[in-house]
Amino acid sequence: MKDINILSLDLEFNQPSESIIQIGAVVGNLSTGDILEELQIEINAKETLAPFIIKLTGISQDEVDNGETLLEGYNKLKDMFIRHDCFRNCLTWGGGDSQLLRSQLDLDDEMFLFGRRWIDAKTLFVSHCFANDIKHQSGLAKSLTRVGLAFKGSKHNAKDDALNTFIIYRRLLGALHNNYQDVRTGYIK
Repeated sequence: MKDINILSLDLEFNQPSESIIQIGAVVGNLSTGDILEELQIEINAKETLAPFIIKLTGISQDEVDNGETLLEGYNKLKDMFIRHDCFRNCLTWGGGDSQLLRSQLDLDDEMFLFGRRWIDAKTLFVSHCFANDIKHQSGLAKSLTRVGLAFKGSKHNAKDDALNTFIIYRRLLGALHNNYQDVRTGYIK
């Protein structure tokens, strides 16, 4: 597997506004699987949290009210990304987190550190399920169990979701790597 660092990103947001209330990220090395750094930042969205979101995430109104600005959080994320010389595009579970961050920061693709694309671990998982006739509809925690792993931490905690996204992505990359010769020869099991 390639010796490269990748930033796995997850966001938690309020409803119905979709204002970001928590940024979670880990930097992991794809070759070793080592987690080099973790980051969790509560963001002051300057709005009242929906009761459903408080229950789902465990994030309190007080934590958000005392949180950092979105720009401060993004700058910490950028610093971590640069410090570890990460691959340009971040890793996410499903699409949209990096684009939502870019949109709420009002940055164009030239100014946004992660560019226009992201690596979607969920799409890779769904492709794995199709290839192996496995049920594909599931969230992150259930998807981990379907590939023989267990969720670490708390669901809907941005840092823990980012960590688990990195873990499942690395497992799926390992499966691709192990079947590389089969793909090159056209042999399908």
